[in-house]
Amino acid sequence: MSHASTTAERVLVLCEPGRAGAAALDLARAAAELDGAQVTAVSIAPQVGGGLRCGFSVRDYNEAVLDAAAAELERAREALGADATFKLLIEDVDPPLADWCAAHGFDLALLPARRRLFRASGHPAAAALRRAGAEVRIACAAAAARS
Repeated sequence: MSHASTTAERVLVLCEPGRAGAAALDLARAAAELDGAQVTAVSIAPQVGGGLRCGFSVRDYNEAVLDAAAAELERAREALGADATFKLLIEDVDPPLADWCAAHGFDLALLPARRRLFRASGHPAAAALRRAGAEVRIACAAAAARS
């Protein structure tokens, strides 16, 4: 993976499981080490509303999702160290990622690639983050594996 200079001062990295998520954290660490960027790692916890669904408790499900998102942030803390900032965004409680990004003035958003059948890798949040004013880079697991 090339560690090209980002020239960004404020970098947001979206924490997601998998190799692409690890690649995004690698890019964020490089931005901090090589360019002195301020890195904020964000994990999103989607939530479902309503009562019982198909025999499971929505409350229990939402708590499990929160726990998984918090675990992703802990992995990010191990990868990025104490100098980074960490934020858990809870869907329908906190603002959407793009709004939160715009409100905090991020220059660069690093997103893990998501594979899409017959299409290039991308991320569903990329367009909204670009509209919010951030440069967006997609971190591919394949690039990380080559380095």
